[in-house]
Amino acid sequence: MKKLIAFVLVTLMAVSALAVAVSAVDTNSRTGIEFEITTVGGVKQPTGYYVAEKRLEKMPITLEAWVYIPKAVHSSRVGAILANYVGFKKDDFINFEIQQGGIPRLVLSDLSGEMKDFLFPKAMIKPDVWTHVAIVYGTGTDNQQILCYINGVLKQSTKTSQWYAANPETVDNTLCLGGDTRTLNTQAFKGSLGDVWAYSDVRSAEEIKADYEKGPDTSDGELLLYYELSDNDQNKDVADSSKNGYDMKYYSMWLDESEMQAIRDADPYEYTYSIAFLPDIQYSTQNYPESLAAIYDFLLDSAESKNIKYVIGLGDITNRNTAEEWATIKKQTDRIDGKLPYSLIRGNHDITYNNYAELFDATYGKGTYYYDHVAKNGGFMDEKTVKNTYLLFSVGEVDYIILNLDFGATDDILAWAGEILDKYPDHRAIIATHGYFNADATTLDANDYATPSSYSKKWNDGDDMWEKLLRKHENIDLVVSGHIGQDDLICAPAEGDNGNTVYQMLLDTQVTDNTMKGQGFVAMMYFTADGNHARVECYSTVLKKYFRESNINISLDFGVPEPETEAPVVTDAPVLTTLPEVTEAPETTAAPAEGGCGGSILLALPAVMSVGVAVCARKRRRK
Repeated sequence: MKKLIAFVLVTLMAVSALAVAVSAVDTNSRTGIEFEITTVGGVKQPTGYYVAEKRLEKMPITLEAWVYIPKAVHSSRVGAILANYVGFKKDDFINFEIQQGGIPRLVLSDLSGEMKDFLFPKAMIKPDVWTHVAIVYGTGTDNQQILCYINGVLKQSTKTSQWYAANPETVDNTLCLGGDTRTLNTQAFKGSLGDVWAYSDVRSAEEIKADYEKGPDTSDGELLLYYELSDNDQNKDVADSSKNGYDMKYYSMWLDESEMQAIRDADPYEYTYSIAFLPDIQYSTQNYPESLAAIYDFLLDSAESKNIKYVIGLGDITNRNTAEEWATIKKQTDRIDGKLPYSLIRGNHDITYNNYAELFDATYGKGTYYYDHVAKNGGFMDEKTVKNTYLLFSVGEVDYIILNLDFGATDDILAWAGEILDKYPDHRAIIATHGYFNADATTLDANDYATPSSYSKKWNDGDDMWEKLLRKHENIDLVVSGHIGQDDLICAPAEGDNGNTVYQMLLDTQVTDNTMKGQGFVAMMYFTADGNHARVECYSTVLKKYFRESNINISLDFGVPEPETEAPVVTDAPVLTTLPEVTEAPETTAAPAEGGCGGSILLALPAVMSVGVAVCARKRRRK
């Protein structure tokens, strides 16, 4: 009898312990965030996206999440959980995601630029049930393997020593929750995403099990980030519960005019004039002439209401450098001749395609309106060509100089540009070039994708341009480039040799434009009357919508001019408190463009300013 009682007591204790464990996991009451999918411009895409407010300072070594995959999407690619992939294999990134059939996946970039892809089919996640998944990699594992756990149990591991020492730069790109930074975030998680966390060290099997049963150990100093997610967090900012500050900001993909106006109304500054930047328009020129026409309709219709002072091109005017494409763009620029001043530069697609045919000068060289415009308002490096030019203009008492530098500007071009900058030291300089800034908010170097030096050893990459020219001149306010196609506008400051701040920007929505079959993107930069403050908006002239909320939260603070050297600005320019909608543009009906970006490349966070942060302060104005 005593033995029977003892057996019953032991059994009850075991059942009780099991009940506690199940209760701790509590999958029945768990909820998470989802992505609402809509169709815009013919492309299915989520209505919003989550991006980290700052870059990671350590590598995530252990990644864990609670996921729910509905049966309806289980056989499709489920999507990214935590990722910073920008869309190019030759980049540093980490993606924690779920593939077709509920298969966990870890994708890492190799030091050589090759992608390392680890799939765990033996750890398949079942549909219609909340599941905890964890992936661990690094030298701290017993056999230098990458391990995948499901609900606290090791299900699959790679072969011994099948891993690599991740490049520290892997953390440089923007970290996203429930997606990555590829075009339109089409890899957004298709199920429900519950709590997500990561450690900067290897978690043991016992610790993974404890994480599954109790959640992350918030007292662990290696806890890198922790997002506690429920349906209450849907379409809201998400705080990092690890207290390391990797908060996720939620942004809408598209905004209408009323939503945009509400953002303008909250801005403390009044903007009186603007500059329009045309990102790589190559696909519209080649395949979507209606989209290209919509851009110029917008410029003409907005010239007065937005007080547009200049239209600055960023290269890749054409996609294949053909006579037909040059005729297409010339038809549009003819429309603004004498009405809006504009500047042009060549991109790699305007140079290297069609057997290096010299069609830029044939279209805009001697005898054309554009050549005469440059001759009257600025000058040339060589009067025989419009490849490297400068243009002068003033707004009130603010003097500007635009330097238009060819793709991969050679040492001779940079030397000439330096002489021009020295000649006009009191002019605020805007440098327009094609290949300078990258998606990770750093200057392009020889190890990056499709850099100028990969075409010719004589051509300078972004880091060369910075060292040889841009850091040396105190009057440079802004360097703007295209070439690296992505959804987001990237802005990061750099300190010059004279203590001045140079804003570096990447504006290039070409991949998005091509994916959506021509939406006529324009990046508008609005300035206060004194030129000291500016803000940016990214606008689709076809959809009549503003693209990505993060793109319209970029503000630039150029600082207050020193009174003894710079007089107050007096201008009678109108105050742009309300920007009216523009005339309706025709729908795009052209055939889709061929795949690939042809030598161009997606949101990256600079060290000092993150996309979405309102102001990036200038350290001091030039003397």
